[in-house]
This record gives sequence, structure tokens and C-alpha cells, in this order.
Amino acid sequence: MRKVTLCSACLLAAVFAAGSLSAQVIDPSRRQEATLAPSAGPTLAESSDLDQRTLEQENAFAPSSLGDDDIGQQLILKEVPKDQFFRAFADTFWLWTNNVANVPAGELEDSFYGGRIGVGWQPRIGSRTYADVSLSQQMVKYAEFDALNFESFEASASLMHIVPKLSNTLFFGSIVYNRITGDDFSQDLYQSTSARVGAQKTFLINRRNSLHFSVLADWDLDTDVDQLFRDEYIGDVVWNFKIFRTLVLALNYRFTWLEYRRVDRGDALQFAAATLSWQPKKWLELYTTLNFAVNNSNVPAFDYETTSAGGGLGVRIKF
Repeated sequence: MRKVTLCSACLLAAVFAAGSLSAQVIDPSRRQEATLAPSAGPTLAESSDLDQRTLEQENAFAPSSLGDDDIGQQLILKEVPKDQFFRAFADTFWLWTNNVANVPAGELEDSFYGGRIGVGWQPRIGSRTYADVSLSQQMVKYAEFDALNFESFEASASLMHIVPKLSNTLFFGSIVYNRITGDDFSQDLYQSTSARVGAQKTFLINRRNSLHFSVLADWDLDTDVDQLFRDEYIGDVVWNFKIFRTLVLALNYRFTWLEYRRVDRGDALQFAAATLSWQPKKWLELYTTLNFAVNNSNVPAFDYETTSAGGGLGVRIKF
């Protein structure tokens, strides 16, 4: 059975001071729990998204009027956007954290920067059914504790279906492969393959406010570190407030239960974030974010709180 070593000697000392790890190992896939919160599961491309429509698009018919009996009901004709099946993105970010190693005592501050690139393909395979294939690569480098530097590669294949009778709720199923390495791409730290199922729904309250709900279950099918073989159950809610057309405030709360199947460990992770994003162009986004996470575990060495703050810039295109 292979061990995973992520921390420098001082960080490991802080972990052991908080309690015995016994058969546990530090989980590299949870390195950035209090940083950036990606969407819980795949999402539809904007050009064909039936779940993210504006209030005007929710109703394709003209408002009723006194002349309807004479001229009949009027359908509003709009230009149908061309489906854009391919997408690509790149972003970079800088963040500060008050607990770089996610430890319960002896917390150490650090800052880190990183970047991500990715591509995806999302063809429509039915009137309300889509496939999705995506690849992404992320790298993170720390200012002081460079022993924590890592890279993460993820590949996923998903099937998504929209159910009109449930107010256009989106259901999905995915197979996800993740490989985490150290500073050197050949330095293998962790690999896993998992199956995900879940649902998403956006409620448009008015022109400025919307609520997005997600639930997701993620079951490991295979990992190369037995102590990290686990299941995850996630509930996520995001409130979006459109300050201006290009400036949006998002408040995010996420609860995750992690059940490690091959060791006696269960974690309850709570995450909260406030993010202000500015999109001066459709393909360009700048954001600043403040994040907080608290992890409660039946293994005391994995009880911790961590805060991070910073910002980033991203480019997203569809074609």
C-alpha cells in the first residue's frame, strides 16, 4: 500500500501534534477545499441551456391583450442561436490562506498562484439530452511551502437530460478520472476513477436574483491509495445577485459528507464563499473571492478551519 507525502517536515509535525494519524494519510484531492468552488457536476453550454433562460425566454408567447379574440394568440419569433458544441477555457488566480496544510493546530499562512486550462465537447443527442466530454489540467504553486505544489488532471464523460415536467430540472451521470501529481508531472501522488449522479435546478426570482440548487453523489470505483477510497454526498446552493449587467455577486454554501470506506473515517465539510465577478466581455471574467471551510471528522487530526481570499482572471470561448 503506497503512502502519499505532500507536506514539508514542519507541516507534518503540526498534523501529528494534533493527534495520531494511525492508518490515515493526507488527501491530496482535498488540498484546496477553501479556495475555488467549481460547479457541482457538469453544466449545459449557454447557447443551448434550457435551465438558465432569462425571464423573457421562459415565455415564448406575447402577453394577452383585448384583441386576442380577433387576431389569435401571438407567438414571439426569435432568432435561434446556433449550437456551439465545443468550448475552451483558461484562467489564472492568486489566493492567500491562513491554514496552508488544513491542520487543526499550528496553522501556517501562505499564498499561492495557479492556472487551469481545459476543453470540452457537448453535442446534443436528443431534443433534451446532451453528452459531454471534458479535459482539464490545473497547477498550483505556493510562495513558501513549495513541498505542497501540485498539478491535477481531470477527464470526464457525462450524459445530461432535462425533464420539463420537473420545471426543466437537469439530471446527469458522469464517469470522472482524476490524477494528481507533484511539481514533477511524473511524481504520481493519487489517481481515482469515480461515478457521479446528480441534479441541478435554477430558479429565476426576478431580473436581478436567481437561486441555483445542486445535489450530487460521487462514488469511487477505483483509487491507488486504499485509505482514500471514499464516497461523497454534496448539497449546494448559490444565490446570484446581478448588481449591473456585467457585475454579479454570488453567495455559495455547500455541505459535503465524505465516507471513507476502507478506514474508519467520516468527514462533514462545510464551505461558504462570497464572489464578486465582472464580465466586461462575454468571453472574459475577472473576480475576487472570500472563502471559508470547516471540516469535522471522527479522526481529530482532520478537524480544521481554513480561510482564503484573492482573485483571478478567466477566458472562456465557445465554437
